[in-house]
Amino acid sequence: MIKNKIQSKVAAAFSNKLADAVDSFTCSKEIRSGELDFETQTYPVTTVEAYSGRGVLFGSYLKDMVKPTDYQVTDSKATVLQNEVTQVPQIGDVWDSIKGSFRVVNIGADPTGSIWVCQLRKV
Repeated sequence: MIKNKIQSKVAAAFSNKLADAVDSFTCSKEIRSGELDFETQTYPVTTVEAYSGRGVLFGSYLKDMVKPTDYQVTDSKATVLQNEVTQVPQIGDVWDSIKGSFRVVNIGADPTGSIWVCQLRKV
């Protein structure tokens, strides 16, 4: 119940009050499996999965909190509603947006399971 309430309120804010801060993104990734091609040292592409969503994609981390091994100063933070993303984001996915391409480095969820917070790194 609280999850639905949060998602509906934040979605309304994304459409109205936060519309200027919200960006859309798309992701297309190749799924590889099967026999290893020894010549190219790759597995064949079996399918291509695509998903999209919207959220506040380019927040930043506090400079004091940046740990050299986990974060880079140029990393961005994306806050996206789980019900507005058409597939679960995975570490290593590359998101394409109007501001460029970004690789998902880390993913976390809020306690209600309504929002994903993703660490993005410019590709």
